[in-house]
Amino acid sequence: MKVFFTLVFLTISTFASAPIFEHIYKFELKKDERASVQIKELGYEDKVQNFDFYWTLFDNTNIIVHSKFRKFPRQFVLSLRRNLDWASQTLIPDHQNPHIDRARLILEFSDYKKGIATFTIYIEDKDSRLMVEFLDPRKMPLKNPPQNNQIVPMIDLNQPQTTPPTRN
Repeated sequence: MKVFFTLVFLTISTFASAPIFEHIYKFELKKDERASVQIKELGYEDKVQNFDFYWTLFDNTNIIVHSKFRKFPRQFVLSLRRNLDWASQTLIPDHQNPHIDRARLILEFSDYKKGIATFTIYIEDKDSRLMVEFLDPRKMPLKNPPQNNQIVPMIDLNQPQTTPPTRN
């Protein structure tokens, strides 16, 4: 009987393997600092999609992360505790084998020290259908709004803001 269980265990363990990630990148972000992963599907290079994310609040173990992909916002509560430290985002679904052949992004909360959170991005793409570029704000600043914005004058609330209508 022990031999049978040993053979079953060895057979199962040969088929079970760790996932292989084609792209891995570490982001170190301050609060409200935005990072992005630019994703292009091969054959559709003119359509660029970005997975944007940033964090807003950290307590002793938990962090609030906001993300946006395909104009769909999401909010995650990730933790430094085991198996609560990651979130998954499907990039390209495969309708034949949805859980096997999909391309997906995994956002892992790795560490927090002195106001800087470390996130690791893993991209699983077995069929090599994606072109991926990591837009790190520390290495390449993201485009900010123009710096020459004019100051809006203050409104004096003691003065009437509209002119009264005139009767004709």
